[in-house]
Amino acid sequence: MDSLGGSDNWFGDAQHLSWLDAQREALLDFYQPEVRLSSGGYAYLDARGRQLPAQGAQLWLGARMLHCFSIAHLLGRPGALEVAQHGMDFYLDGAGRDHEHGGWYPIVGGDEPSDRKELYGQAHVLLAASSAKTAGIPGAEELLGAALDVIDRRFWREEDGACVEAYDRTFTELDPYRGQNANMHLTEAYLAAYEATGDSVLLERAVRIARRIASPAAVEEPGSWRLPEHFDSDWNPLLDFNRDEPRHPFRPYGSQPGHWLEWAKLLMQLIGQGAEEAWMQPAAERLFAGAFADAWLPGGGFAYTVDWDGTPVVRERFFWEPPEGIGAARYLWARTGDPALEARYRELWRYCDEHFIDHEAGSWFPELDDENRPVTHTWPGKADLYHAFQATLYAHTPLELGLAAWARSRAAEA
Repeated sequence: MDSLGGSDNWFGDAQHLSWLDAQREALLDFYQPEVRLSSGGYAYLDARGRQLPAQGAQLWLGARMLHCFSIAHLLGRPGALEVAQHGMDFYLDGAGRDHEHGGWYPIVGGDEPSDRKELYGQAHVLLAASSAKTAGIPGAEELLGAALDVIDRRFWREEDGACVEAYDRTFTELDPYRGQNANMHLTEAYLAAYEATGDSVLLERAVRIARRIASPAAVEEPGSWRLPEHFDSDWNPLLDFNRDEPRHPFRPYGSQPGHWLEWAKLLMQLIGQGAEEAWMQPAAERLFAGAFADAWLPGGGFAYTVDWDGTPVVRERFFWEPPEGIGAARYLWARTGDPALEARYRELWRYCDEHFIDHEAGSWFPELDDENRPVTHTWPGKADLYHAFQATLYAHTPLELGLAAWARSRAAEA
């Protein structure tokens, strides 16, 4: 019998669902004790869960913590409300927010603070505020309204059906770069905000971003799943962008299979919210299959990036990629019932349990080399809870409910 599950189909298997719950609690045990900075916001943690003050309070990480601990509160985690409220205070009235020009700072404190206004961080504030509102965290509705306002006034471009990337602090100088990554996370945030508010405009915007970025994958041509990551101001793909910096943590050269998996998951979630378009499921299926065809390496794990012919460029495996595959497999299976998808789900969890989960020190190793050994080329420590935390929830959630909405429904039944 497999220790991760007690049957040949882990979706709905009591042993597997219990194992997921235990994994989630273990993750929270790692982050909860040290993640709150006394100066406000959330800490960047090292490999053993200790604070690294030199990294400052980073917006994308902190907003993800607020999102995760809001859901943990709904699921009855002791102390999760206090951790979530700590973040709410920082982003609503504290130093994390620019009370003069609007928006939120990407890094507060530490050795390299920054006042640049980036869509990536603002989108995560929207996700966090949406989950916090669903969880009933005080102040969340106000934070949600502020995040929607900043994105609407500063970033959203109606003519493009997507958002611009970044400004200086005062929103005066606009970066000509356009990126799929931040827009992808905004799609997730708009979905969460739609569930939190019922505002159909937010669902429509999520669909429009998805259509711009992910719809080319539906075309039945070899490699159509290799989505461009980088664009100029007119949304022309920049296929050679950062060729000389292939390990960039947010803007690497080439295409990122982990993002194909993330889009596959998001497309199925859009379908679950009743926003289906004819191209969505075929695109999701091709993105999922393409990630395994191009990037699933000998010994397991996905290459970080591939070239435009599918050849791996950066072969290191990153911890966030399998969780997105886990979510995509779950939701594609919920739609199709294809047993091959459930088998992929099991394969991904076994790989994570064997290689990414740090069974000694806790949490997950962020990066593995070609021999599946932990390395730190890109990320020191174990800063990010979000992907691994969400991976423990997908098997529980039906296609028609987002993670926070599902947690609220479970809390109501308890």
